Amino acid sequence: MNKTKTTLLCLGLAFITFSCGKEIEDIGLATSSTLQATSTANLSTSDLVPLKSMEGLIPVHENLRSALMSDLVSPSECGPTAFAAVQSKYFNALAVNLVGLLGPQAQDIYDNYMNLGLIAAAYDESAQYFGANGEYTNLMVKRQRELEKFWNMPNQIRVNGQHTATLNNRERLADLYVLANGLTRDQAYVIADQLLAINTFSDQLPESPFFAADGFATTFRNLIVIGDGLVEMISEAGIEQDIVWTGILAHEWAHQIQFKNMNAWYPQGTFASLPESTRYTELEADFLAAYYMTHKRGATYNSKRVAQFYELFFEIGDCGFEEDSHHGTPKQRMAAAELGFKLAADAQKQGHILTVEQAHAYFVANNTGLLAKK
Repeated sequence: MNKTKTTLLCLGLAFITFSCGKEIEDIGLATSSTLQATSTANLSTSDLVPLKSMEGLIPVHENLRSALMSDLVSPSECGPTAFAAVQSKYFNALAVNLVGLLGPQAQDIYDNYMNLGLIAAAYDESAQYFGANGEYTNLMVKRQRELEKFWNMPNQIRVNGQHTATLNNRERLADLYVLANGLTRDQAYVIADQLLAINTFSDQLPESPFFAADGFATTFRNLIVIGDGLVEMISEAGIEQDIVWTGILAHEWAHQIQFKNMNAWYPQGTFASLPESTRYTELEADFLAAYYMTHKRGATYNSKRVAQFYELFFEIGDCGFEEDSHHGTPKQRMAAAELGFKLAADAQKQGHILTVEQAHAYFVANNTGLLAKK
């Protein structure tokens, strides 16, 4: 394998929190079977039509895929968490496979698959399931109902799952090209069949968890999207999957609350910079999520599971203090979670739920100490 090509792919996908390193450098030349697959695959991709972007219709406040996988670590006492090792394992396999099979077209195919996955999840109006085989559907339905009642938001938020299987489904792929590119059904089937052919040459397309790694809240359809791959990778860092599903949903739900109160809570001039604004709203979302997750009328996690709950927020911290997407350091995010937990645990009336306005006021009054942590 050409080492330069591998290096270019690593640079092109540099939002991953690791450096492409020795694992890829030691791969050596492609095998004859790989070269044969590469030749055939390249024939299939030579005139592949990319999916047109529809991001203008999806004003995403944040995407955990980008936030979690950005190389935002700068020199300080703050450093990367165990989650980086999980990403490294999956990304090494993905990078090696795509470069070996697709050569210079690897980046374009990767980008197209990521876009396909995002648009598919955002515009899906079918009955939803969560987990690759629907194993977390009941949990997510329960949590959505709890959150609706907890924050007094009945039937206001839609929650969609994202799955790699969508990218191996002829009908769904054709749907996307009809929707985004304005093609006829027959034209869309031609492209869908090209993609399915490419899939047959790779054990990473579309199986890699990176192709279902989106996690975001958006004002578009008041939507939350959570990908199976995102949950899978976070859980491999040592957190039980039900905690991950619940934590991400509660965090993104908190962003929906912020969207609905944006002008009142964060009027123009509130923050000196975009990094400060992002960090503040992210830490508040962690706080609101924690309050729900540990409340007696929320998710009711007991003390034995609170440790995992803290770990979730620790793992998804970052250290890019000057970056626009800075979410807070691991210690700051853990402290924000702890603030929410203590608010729920120390309440004199355990069955009482604060309104969103009361919870926001509590965070405003108590957030200063969070920023002292690095």
